[in-house]
Amino acid sequence: MSNKATIPFWSADAFLYFVMPRSYISAWSSELVSRVSSFVDAYVLFDKVVLPERYKKYSELKVLDPDNTIFEYISSECLNHSDDLIKGVTIDLSMDLSNIDTLMQEDYKWFSQHNGNVSRSEYDSLIEEAPLSMAYLRLWQLGLLNEISDYSKSVSILPLSLQGLESADSTKKRHVPFHVDRISDLDKHLQGVIKAITANTGEFFVDYLENVPPLFTLLVDQALSHDHAIEVLRQIRSDFCGLRELNGKYNSSIEKAGSLRDKKDVIDEWNASWHRLIKGDFKKPQLLRKKVSSSDVSKSIIKPGSSGISTIIQMFLDYREDCQSYKRFKIFSELYNELDGISGARSKIKSKFSVDLVNEL
Repeated sequence: MSNKATIPFWSADAFLYFVMPRSYISAWSSELVSRVSSFVDAYVLFDKVVLPERYKKYSELKVLDPDNTIFEYISSECLNHSDDLIKGVTIDLSMDLSNIDTLMQEDYKWFSQHNGNVSRSEYDSLIEEAPLSMAYLRLWQLGLLNEISDYSKSVSILPLSLQGLESADSTKKRHVPFHVDRISDLDKHLQGVIKAITANTGEFFVDYLENVPPLFTLLVDQALSHDHAIEVLRQIRSDFCGLRELNGKYNSSIEKAGSLRDKKDVIDEWNASWHRLIKGDFKKPQLLRKKVSSSDVSKSIIKPGSSGISTIIQMFLDYREDCQSYKRFKIFSELYNELDGISGARSKIKSKFSVDLVNEL
């Protein structure tokens, strides 16, 4: 399976703006953050990232890919869709357009998200002068993305505005690779821990950004400035190469399995191993982390067939399974450990990147 990703050019534009030095504070939305995050995820989690050819000229991308081995550029001539707003908006007729009226009811929400922060009155004034339909713009972006994905045999990484929009063609349903899905699981677990602690401690975690994927959060925490962000992102890709390798191992183990039953067993075993790691809160297993009573020990010595020996053996078996899970997914534990020490993300995104997150979903 190809380890390529493609992202909407909205995401590429958002990333280039995010790392551009500015002397002013920009009002941003959850959507804009998710677009930058889509770029970061694609760059870190995949061997190659496919973009429209016009991005080939950007110096920031050349620094991220000095050997020309990561970014793959696709010419406009290869596409039926428009890949630039100046060429107009194109709609894929294979898309499910039956709910277009429902999508248009969300036009203000997504226009405000698209621009960072626009009030309802400002939006109403704008559409009086020129009708704006974010529904069609969103469908255009997704249609273009699907075409590039099909052409380059790559996986689509979507920002918030394009999630939930599906093609009428069931063969074009988006497939999420194993390691990308696990990143989402890790984030949900971390967010759950944060919410549980916040519920008991009040304001301690109020500065943590919600709805922001972990790799983007890591970039914000480790980068010192706009300029430094490019270097840090390259380092994150290098540090977490194990994430890309893990997906290859997962797919290879399924391919090597002979029958459908064997393939299902492999998938079930990997999923069980993952859930065991989550249950252990991504910590390295310790053999005697559970307390064993003196009565259990005495039973195991005096009566080998008693429940005492079962308790000790079960602890050892659990420990061995925990170790296997930890070894398999160690790279996720390392990522979790990095995220565990992060605080003040909201203030850092403002002080380092001149971005004020004011329009949150």
